[in-house]
Amino acid sequence: MCYDKYRTGTTCVGRENTEMRVTRNFMSAMLGIGVGNNKTSGKHMMDRLKTTDRFLGGQTTNKTNSAHTNYQNMKNNAGELQSIASKLTGTGEDSLFAKAQETGDTTPITKQVKEFVEKYNGMVQSLRNSGGRVDNSYLNQLSSYATMYRSALQTTGVTKNADGTLSVSDKALAGASLDQLKKAWGTDTSFAARTSSAAENVQANAVNGLNSLVGNVYSNLLRGYGSRGNYFNFFS
Repeated sequence: MCYDKYRTGTTCVGRENTEMRVTRNFMSAMLGIGVGNNKTSGKHMMDRLKTTDRFLGGQTTNKTNSAHTNYQNMKNNAGELQSIASKLTGTGEDSLFAKAQETGDTTPITKQVKEFVEKYNGMVQSLRNSGGRVDNSYLNQLSSYATMYRSALQTTGVTKNADGTLSVSDKALAGASLDQLKKAWGTDTSFAARTSSAAENVQANAVNGLNSLVGNVYSNLLRGYGSRGNYFNFFS
């Protein structure tokens, strides 16, 4: 007979081997969690957190889930902001500003500006929700850029709000000249370019936050396993 052991088929497996199996299988499952721009990666991570929560009898909390969602939003908004900034500051005959110069139509540019402001505001809100020391330093950096480019932004209908977010006047944006738009958004020294560089660091910070949450859940699993003496396989 097997006492204090896990039976698989006709073989009794000792406690040490079982612990190794739990650790190995759990880590294999967690390594499947992506932290890139793929939006489905966030869903996979959340599934893992919820599954682990069931094993631990509810030790993970709504606060952990909320932090995961916030970091995921931060990462996505920062990544998308960089993509938009790349379009606005692009050069060459196929760039937004080159085409606008040829056609006289600034609509494609103003559309990107509005999307940039939307992602910027989402990123700022996520940083504010997180409230950590590093997050606050990024908020201060972004705020300083918005202040530095205040005049250029205002000529394109974009203003800085008291909470650090930006507002857009559709009428003023549509009426901005090509030169005004390029000064604020279309060069490698523009507000878009400066903010994009900051967003790259914000995105890396969000990834670190997500990884930290995974590590905390893993530690909780091992503590829960040790206190209960339960044996199970955690297959992905």
